[in-house]
Amino acid sequence: MQGGDRPLPTASYFSLNAANFFQAEMVGVTLPVLSTYLKEQKWSYDAIGMATATAGLGMLVFQAPAGWLTDKLTSRRKLFVAAALVTGACFAALPIATASALLVCLLLFVSGAAQSMFVPVLGALALGLAGHKGLNRLMGTNQGWNHAGNITAAVVAMTVIPLLGLASVFYLVGICSFLAAASVLFIREKDLDERVATGLTNGVDRGTSWTYLLRNRTVLILLVSIFLFHLANAPILPGVALYVKRLGGSDQWMTATVLSAQLVMVPVAWLAGRLCDSWGRKPVMAVAFCVLPIRILTYSFATSPAGIVGLQSLDGIGAGIYGVAVAAFSADLTRGKGSFNTLMGLFATALTVGGVAGPLVSGLLLQHLGFRATFFVFAGLAAIGTVVFLRLVPETGFADRITDAPGESDFRPAYQGSPR
Repeated sequence: MQGGDRPLPTASYFSLNAANFFQAEMVGVTLPVLSTYLKEQKWSYDAIGMATATAGLGMLVFQAPAGWLTDKLTSRRKLFVAAALVTGACFAALPIATASALLVCLLLFVSGAAQSMFVPVLGALALGLAGHKGLNRLMGTNQGWNHAGNITAAVVAMTVIPLLGLASVFYLVGICSFLAAASVLFIREKDLDERVATGLTNGVDRGTSWTYLLRNRTVLILLVSIFLFHLANAPILPGVALYVKRLGGSDQWMTATVLSAQLVMVPVAWLAGRLCDSWGRKPVMAVAFCVLPIRILTYSFATSPAGIVGLQSLDGIGAGIYGVAVAAFSADLTRGKGSFNTLMGLFATALTVGGVAGPLVSGLLLQHLGFRATFFVFAGLAAIGTVVFLRLVPETGFADRITDAPGESDFRPAYQGSPR
């Protein structure tokens, strides 16, 4: 519970963890449940892919503006409250809207737009609370709680679905949205350094225009890498949930696809926060990229729901690492210049573009070519993303200890050469 060399304020520390926990519990199993629920309502696979992509489209349109807005405004806790409550309301309304594809897509689009605030706002609160030196460890802890929220969501879903049906999960989203909103309000404003939360350091009062990010080669290559990563990864969870049902699995097996991955994510996220400091950012992120194509390819050889659920646990490695490492890259690349949250928004936009395109392609492939061909295609896309990352993205970690000394705004790469 250390922010650099100083202890983090206990109340704000636990409140930020709680906000991450309930935010994840809010949306933790919605995608696989949504896919299965819509299939039960006689929707076709390509229509399900379109609906899933609509939520990603809402995030795509608003993700970059969400990061920019988070840099410009200091009422970040209120931004989170609004986003959480809107998300909860949209999902709670879904069960009464499934007769209208247009209304379902509208609700998913609005929920996606609201969810675009989560990544930059929670990142800003973590950086404002811990500073650059303590960010990686705090993000590791935050992401651990985030994944614990997903575990809880999966366990609750497995409990209530047999009793109340799939629709009950969407009503639970509304309840969790209120709890997430309440949690973030317990973070004390006096514990947050709103200037540091944008990426600035001591002695630097005004940041550089965010457009410098688009001229940074490392930023551009990371954007491409992240796009390819999520283009391959985004449609896999809902696709796997459908595959489990095709193989004769129950709704409990379907929700277990979420649970198995999340159980791995908690310790991986915690460990990633520490290894980003000791190994460097690139070696840690490289593990996430390398595991993805192997995992997707292996699905094509699975023949039972239990085998699918077991393989899905490998998703916990990539997802557990990503949320921590991308914040570390963002903090490095904006340190002393500002626009940390804008860069987080840009990275989230690249991820969301993949999240929109992936389900659209997946829906068409599943409808016309089947599951095995779909897994082959996405394993290939994941392999391309891995090669781009390994060959072109440099290490951005610091060689010296971060002290946030007045005027300190530059850094020199800590690791030269290939990742470990």
